[in-house]
Amino acid sequence: MKVVVWLEHEIQAFRAQPAQLERLQARHPRQQFRAVHDEAAFLRELADASAALVWRFSAAWYGLGPQLQLVATPAAGRERLEPDVRGQVRGAHGRFHGKIMAESLLAMMLFFSRRVDVSLEARRGRRYDRDLYSTTRRLAGQTALIVGYGPLGRECARLLKAFGMRVVGVKRDDNVEAAPADAVFPSARLLALLPEIDHLILTLPGDTGTDRLIGERELGLLPPTACLYNLGRGNAVDEAALLRALDAGRLARAFLDVFEHEPLPPESPLWTAPHLALLPHASAISAEYLDLWFDELAPELDGLRPLQLGQ
Repeated sequence: MKVVVWLEHEIQAFRAQPAQLERLQARHPRQQFRAVHDEAAFLRELADASAALVWRFSAAWYGLGPQLQLVATPAAGRERLEPDVRGQVRGAHGRFHGKIMAESLLAMMLFFSRRVDVSLEARRGRRYDRDLYSTTRRLAGQTALIVGYGPLGRECARLLKAFGMRVVGVKRDDNVEAAPADAVFPSARLLALLPEIDHLILTLPGDTGTDRLIGERELGLLPPTACLYNLGRGNAVDEAALLRALDAGRLARAFLDVFEHEPLPPESPLWTAPHLALLPHASAISAEYLDLWFDELAPELDGLRPLQLGQ
């Protein structure tokens, strides 16, 4: 059975490397992995492929692969794979991103709590600022609220609990197991929870139900010592309201990995806002990205079976 691999990307960590494909082949000797580098070659290989590993897949392509059983993408976004309207081909999205993003979140939180931002600013001015030592805080004992307590939120909670933090989740569907968080509440409780937290963490999907969920009212309920982190989608934060809160000192710090408009325009005031750190939508990127996905995908690949005629 043939598995066609089309994982070209401008970011090297998102592009399948020969050594990774060799390990994939050794792990699944029953499959034949065929790597291609452009769309035309990919569409030709679909003719006798059992599975396709891709960044995107169009609905029109299902008809080109009569033996297809699986189309998989490392991306979490559902828009990457158009579904098979016949219901004959399984679609699979990456679920491993939380392992990387939880470490990115921890780096952001330590950056602020250990006042690395202040130290870097002092270095630029060639100052040795001992006063910052009295403003550093341990994460242990602080409270983090994770809004969007799905697989990503749970990975973040697992890591933060190891640092002795109290972790609370908020989820639209309240029928969810709390662990590893201390408690999970429905979205209706969000406003009541905001005044009691030290860190507000957003790991939300980019649907219309999350548009500007955190705005003037929500930011106004946070303690002025609180920090905000957005690792989900940029539509969840009212950026103008965030800038006003930071400028007025009503919010201590913010760290954004995602933005309402991406890439962030050069003229955006976010670039120069006080007490705001930015990442270029990079919190889920690491050199191990595709290795993690291939590990996660192993049961799906092992489950491929030769199709009988007429299936």
